[in-house]
Amino acid sequence: MGSSTCNPIAPEQWANESSRMRELHYGGGTLVVGREVCTAVFDYALALARVGRSDLITVPILVNGQIDESNILLGPTTQIFCTPATQTAEGLDDSSKVTELRERIASLHRPITAISGDAAVYPDFELEY
Repeated sequence: MGSSTCNPIAPEQWANESSRMRELHYGGGTLVVGREVCTAVFDYALALARVGRSDLITVPILVNGQIDESNILLGPTTQIFCTPATQTAEGLDDSSKVTELRERIASLHRPITAISGDAAVYPDFELEY
């Protein structure tokens, strides 16, 4: 028998497949999502893993030809992958959902800075001098 190879579609090639959906494989199941949503979910999962945090997100999915929503728990040990879907649908690449996920990614990288060195201003923090 000859060997088989898997040729995944790289994210930079997805732009050429604007109407294609993705099957997001998660927790032993498969969710059909839009290409941009899939990319944002992957980026957020990676960002969460890098900081050792978890989050619950909701994304639009395709179920029996209808758009619905699904919750996904992402964390440092989340194992997800995607493959091209055979189905197509309009409206799964919800730009507000993609923006929300991008904002969540950005919030993970914002430093928390103290404005004052006065310990009375920040009673929950231990300031070292």
